[in-house]
Amino acid sequence: MKHSIRITATVTAIAAGLVLSGCSTTTADDAGGGESAAPTERGTVDKILFDYPFTALPVYGAIVSIVEARAAEKGVEIVFTNDEMDLQKQVSQLNTFLTSDVDAVVSFPVDPASLEGIAQQYRDAGKYWVTYGGDMENQDATLQFSFYQSGYDVGQNAAEWALENVGPDAKVIVLNETERQIGKERTQGLLDGLLETAPDLQIVAEQQAVTPDEGLTVTTALLAQHPDVNIVVSAVGDAAQGAYQALVASGRAEDDPSTYVGGLDPNVFLLQKMQEGGFFRAATFFSLEELVANVIDIPIALGEGDEDASVDLPVTVVTADDPNLATYIAELGG
Repeated sequence: MKHSIRITATVTAIAAGLVLSGCSTTTADDAGGGESAAPTERGTVDKILFDYPFTALPVYGAIVSIVEARAAEKGVEIVFTNDEMDLQKQVSQLNTFLTSDVDAVVSFPVDPASLEGIAQQYRDAGKYWVTYGGDMENQDATLQFSFYQSGYDVGQNAAEWALENVGPDAKVIVLNETERQIGKERTQGLLDGLLETAPDLQIVAEQQAVTPDEGLTVTTALLAQHPDVNIVVSAVGDAAQGAYQALVASGRAEDDPSTYVGGLDPNVFLLQKMQEGGFFRAATFFSLEELVANVIDIPIALGEGDEDASVDLPVTVVTADDPNLATYIAELGG
């Protein structure tokens, strides 16, 4: 599979391609870029396992609803793991389903390297493996959403806002995510977008946060050290919610003209704050329904012999003046 990322000032096209030939017989020649042998007999997909471990995120309920509706529409069965963001539980549940009658798994790996062996076993057992949110050596397809570029776009937006509203030396907190491919690429994009656009910005702190609670805890602690920070950007939108709440709790007015919070993959809370004129000012957005429908569509396509089933969904930057803002809020359940 080919997948290019833009690193620092180098801009390259994001490409995704995958490998599976034939309808019921496939080979492992460059499938997913891995060395392991793919099964010799794999057919159509009737039952899919969705392994999404981040059940604590606010968006999880919406994801499940969309997946279930798409499965019903396509006439396939869907089952779920319940990993609770725990790698050990993820490994255990994937091992349990290995001997089941599922035809394909779509997995968002807590730690991709730790799942390579399991992914190979699934493929050797005649099941398709789709990686959600990244790449693995042992995979048949991948589902991604413009990781680096989306981070870069929000970082650039934040820097442009700083130059117009605060000054070139505005103070910035970056809430990163560095444990997974998606987070690493997004974080690098944020940093590059910030510093290529406004090189004199002061990044006073970088710390990991994923959930709203983590964003709240981390930002509260960092504000104690840097009370005059102007910008908080987050590689995970849900952590941006916690950052927003921490700033308000510290005494910032929600219409403060010198404060900016931005994040990737916003939730309803954040977009509603944007709509109300709060200091949540930018987010990347893609159609959640379009993204999650691919949890069903990609395995079905693989089972039908699609040789290029991977998806890398484009994203757009949403700000308060976006005419589709109300539509985006409605799509997320607001």
